[in-house]
Amino acid sequence: MPATIFLRRPLIVAVTLVALCLACVSIGGTAGEVTQATPQATTRPAESNTTHYGTARLMGTLANKAANESSGLAASTQAKGVFWTHNDSGDKPQVYAFNSKGEDLGTYTIKGARAFDWEDMASFSLDGKSYLLLADTGDNGQVRKSVTLYIAPEPKLDPDRRGVIGETAVTTVIHFTYSDGPQDVEAVGVDTTTRGIYLVSKRGSRNVYELPLPDSPPKEPLVAKKIAVLGLQMVTAMDISPDGRRAVVLTYGPAFEYTRAANETWAQAFARAGRRIAIPIRKQGESICYGLDGKTLYLTSEKLPTPLLEVPVEGQ
Repeated sequence: MPATIFLRRPLIVAVTLVALCLACVSIGGTAGEVTQATPQATTRPAESNTTHYGTARLMGTLANKAANESSGLAASTQAKGVFWTHNDSGDKPQVYAFNSKGEDLGTYTIKGARAFDWEDMASFSLDGKSYLLLADTGDNGQVRKSVTLYIAPEPKLDPDRRGVIGETAVTTVIHFTYSDGPQDVEAVGVDTTTRGIYLVSKRGSRNVYELPLPDSPPKEPLVAKKIAVLGLQMVTAMDISPDGRRAVVLTYGPAFEYTRAANETWAQAFARAGRRIAIPIRKQGESICYGLDGKTLYLTSEKLPTPLLEVPVEGQ
């Protein structure tokens, strides 16, 4: 039985608040809580959302200490209970596989990719094939002339093997710019139902951008178009459910979930205030993903020991 992490709202005196800030500890729903501004576009509600999240629990810690700055997280679309992560800037173009206990399944090099400042990743299935998308979109100074997405086939894993060393080759490289100038982006998601790639900027207005999911490698740089503005602070990750109906956006505090009705665009869905989801204490938590059920949430942290946390759906 996984250990349970209890979420509380303790009274925090000034001295404790300063200590927590100095320790860079992120707490969902306590002092310094992230809030969302009232959306200025449509407020029409989406279809009824009956999902209720339970208490977060610790599933394990990552055994592979090479994954020492887990910045992106994705659930495998071909093997239940398998996850992928990558480090922040400074690492080689590698992804790390592990199971729901945190056991090391392997380290895979992404051939044909460069790792300048990888900040997030996504997994998706298209035409019966599974893929990983790596987002080299970090830009703290907002000075990069263009940024890059890499798409590669998801490696096939044997869940009974440990510590495998392998590789997979990039099939699509997407160089792109933003319609309103350079942005620092740490959040990316893929929706195959709309054939779109979605990104959210970390600072400024926290804009949502959309790129087409190309059928073949683009010959020229693409332009990511702004489709919405989120009133959030410090967006660090996102994911879109496999059915294309939910998007979760993570901050250093709580996460926010947006639900898209069948006849809506993501621009319409992101125009509404997201539903707040409390997130447990983590040190520099910058990753989140849905499980294969498209509802259960998983998180890691950029600090060792790297936890694997699950936010379950109540009643499951």
